[in-house]
Parts: sequence; structure tokens; C-alpha cells
Amino acid sequence: MTTDLHLVELTGRAREFLVLDVAENQRGYVATVAQSFADALFPPQDGWEDSETWIRGVTRGGAPAGFIMCADSPDGERDPWIWRLLVDREHQGHGVGAFAVDHAVNRYRSLGCKQVMTAWRPGPADASGFYKKLGFVETGELLEGEVVAAFKL
Repeated sequence: MTTDLHLVELTGRAREFLVLDVAENQRGYVATVAQSFADALFPPQDGWEDSETWIRGVTRGGAPAGFIMCADSPDGERDPWIWRLLVDREHQGHGVGAFAVDHAVNRYRSLGCKQVMTAWRPGPADASGFYKKLGFVETGELLEGEVVAAFKL
């Protein structure tokens, strides 16, 4: 595992991260970076349209390696969500995803949040094992067919 991982704001570098792509068996489980940008700009009308997005890229050895996007409640009345997480196929297995989630969790801990939520589409190549290994616990809820999980802070 490399220690050359960095979280970066995507202001000037956003286009570099558009080329990130998941492994073939993960397609259909993970939204592209372009789709994530579109959803951040034009959020679905599902009660979170007033959310604020926190978007960061992860570099490994200076190269784009991953992407994380979170949804924050502007009034603080809803739990924050890890909305999107993508690790490029060439960088999987090097701690990129865990690094990004750890930074998001620590951010929410410092903001005084009680828990962080996420969800995944169930299936053979889903992210359940990844999130459970990090400490997320399924809540028993389904949200639009996705399994909901919480990380208690």
C-alpha cells in the first residue's frame, strides 16, 4: 500500500478526473465522475435538492486515482451521506477508497455529526464488503433499491 495518497479539491483539476474508470465487473454499480458532476449540479428532486456537495479527488503518486462526493445537509438536520465513491481500476487495491472515506468520516466527526450514511446497489460486485470492513453497518433500510448503511461517529 502506498503512502503517496492525497486528497485534492477539483477546482482546476476536475477534467483530469473525468477519465477515471472502474473495473469491468463494477460497471453498473458505480456512477461515472461525469454523472456525479451532473448530479451535483442538478440534484435529483428527492428531498436532497438543497444539499451541499463536498467533492474531492484522490491522487496516487500525483495521478488521478479516485473520486469522492458527499451530500451535506445545509441546516445540519440530516445525516451527511457519502454519495459517490469511485476508485480507478488501475489504482484499486492500494487503499485509495479507504483513504477517501477516512477523510470524509474525519471531516464529519470534526463537524460534530453523529453518523455518516452511504448506500450501495446490491449484487455480485457491490461495495458491501468494502464498507463493512471500514465499519459501516447496514441499517435494514432500502433506498431506491440500494442497501443503506451507517458509520457511527
